[in-house]
Amino acid sequence: MRRFTLCALAAAFTLIALDRRAAAYPQFQFSSGTNRCSQCHYSPAGGGLITSWGRDEAGDTVSLGGDGAFLHGLWAPPSWLALGADIRMAALRNDVGGPESPEYAAFPMQSDLYARFLFGDQVSLYLEGGARGDVRPADPSIVGRIDTISDRFISREHYLMWRPSATGIYLRAGRFFAPYGLRFVEHTFYVRRYTGYDLYDETYTLSGGYVGDDWELHASAFTPPPTSFPNPLQSVGLRESGGALYLEKRFAGMASVALQGRVGTSSEAARYQGGAVGKLWLEPARVLFLGEADFIRQLINGAASYPENQFVSYLGATFFPVRGLMAGIAYERYQEDLSLATTARSGFDAEVNFFPWAHFELVLFGQYQIIGSGAASQGPKASLFMVQLHYYL
Repeated sequence: MRRFTLCALAAAFTLIALDRRAAAYPQFQFSSGTNRCSQCHYSPAGGGLITSWGRDEAGDTVSLGGDGAFLHGLWAPPSWLALGADIRMAALRNDVGGPESPEYAAFPMQSDLYARFLFGDQVSLYLEGGARGDVRPADPSIVGRIDTISDRFISREHYLMWRPSATGIYLRAGRFFAPYGLRFVEHTFYVRRYTGYDLYDETYTLSGGYVGDDWELHASAFTPPPTSFPNPLQSVGLRESGGALYLEKRFAGMASVALQGRVGTSSEAARYQGGAVGKLWLEPARVLFLGEADFIRQLINGAASYPENQFVSYLGATFFPVRGLMAGIAYERYQEDLSLATTARSGFDAEVNFFPWAHFELVLFGQYQIIGSGAASQGPKASLFMVQLHYYL
């Protein structure tokens, strides 16, 4: 058994080396009859590889039909092994108002492989790896794209976890985002980009807490990857160390309220932030409301000026008119300095997700931004339209 486990581990690493992002759909909490995110994901806070429950939901309630099991049910891994993959292709039109706008691109957006190994009944090893999304390769030929895979390889999540049961206490250590916020798939949302959760910014984290049927608590300490680590284990943005706290309370299987806080310090600045997250599911209308608001106080090291007080928020509604389809609209707001109206940024989003069959998804996403005072007649404008084709194994 030990030799077979080591062989399977080596095989998983080989698959990962040949092939980016742990994704979550907070829209499915409550709307699919699921009370907590960890029912569908192995992660206690949601995101990443989905469980057998999540796979059943994908085929029975989310998609129009099909078998959501691994390999469409053609082969079932042993109970101690879970495997998965996410492949996304994307095409976009991006207009930021510059002389070269609008820009068009088609590219591989995601190619992730996942493996989870269970040792006994309480300890597991989670591995994820893939290639960074590449909008415009230096060599557009197929050969050129393949040659750059080694340079673009990244492992954004890998950790050990002790979790005696599906509910109760847990402890995990490794590379992953500290639980915080709505944890959308799309990193373009302000509540991800401006709170320390942008793409490829995963930290090395020690996290523990309690997950119950009606409430959960996650406490985390994190640090950036050491500079001595190889490129596939590095982050690309903020290099902050600190801690985060997330406490969520759920009500009657239809609503939740969460309080959260995060502290992150680096050689350039320190950020202190806190906020709240809310969800409300209205079954008769088939609508889920989602919201998040965070206040951020940023102190620039060595700066003679006063600290910056920032605000970032998201308010959206997702409608589930029929099985296999969800459509959402949202308003976002980010202000880099609350004392200067010119630092405000407003976003208006629309998204349609179509699940024609288990393992398949089509995504249409549009975002219109007003940068500046926020008035429709003032400030520069920007727009993004994206089409995604998503397949999971």
